[in-house]
Amino acid sequence: MDRTPQQLSVSHCFEAPANVVFQYWLDEKHVGQWLFTHPDGQLQHASIDAKVGGSYRIVERRNGRELVHCGEYLQISPPHQLLFSLYPPVAQPEPDLVWITLLPMPFGCELTLTLQLYDSRRSKSRLIDDWTRLLMALAAELNNHPADYQQN
Repeated sequence: MDRTPQQLSVSHCFEAPANVVFQYWLDEKHVGQWLFTHPDGQLQHASIDAKVGGSYRIVERRNGRELVHCGEYLQISPPHQLLFSLYPPVAQPEPDLVWITLLPMPFGCELTLTLQLYDSRRSKSRLIDDWTRLLMALAAELNNHPADYQQN
C-alpha cells in the first residue's frame, strides 16, 4: 500500500465571524450537533478537551453500529488556525491530519479545511462530499444560533 500522504481541500464561506466559527469546532454543546454526525445517525457522546495535546471523541450510532471519531489537538491558534489528528471509524495505522484555516471576510469568514490522509484506498470524491456535508452541517448549526454572532 502507498504510504505517501495525500491532500485534499474544501472551502466554505460563513456569515458568522471567524472567532465564532472557530469556537464551534471546540465547544461540546455545538460539536455534538454537527461534527462527524450523519442525518441517519444518533449522537451517543461528544467530549472535547480543547487544548494542545488534548483529545476529542465523538460517538454516533448509525445503522446499528457505533462509529467513533477521535483524535488529538495539535495546534489551536484562535481564531484562524486549528490542527488536529483524526482516527476515523475505519481502522487505519496512522491518523489523518485536519487543518482548519479561517480568513476574515467583510461578510463573515471563509473556512478552508485541508485533509492529509495516508489511506489511499479511500475515495477522494467521497471524502470531499463528506467534508462538504460536514461544513454544511456547521453552517446549519450556526444558523440555528444567530445570536452567537449577531452581537459581535
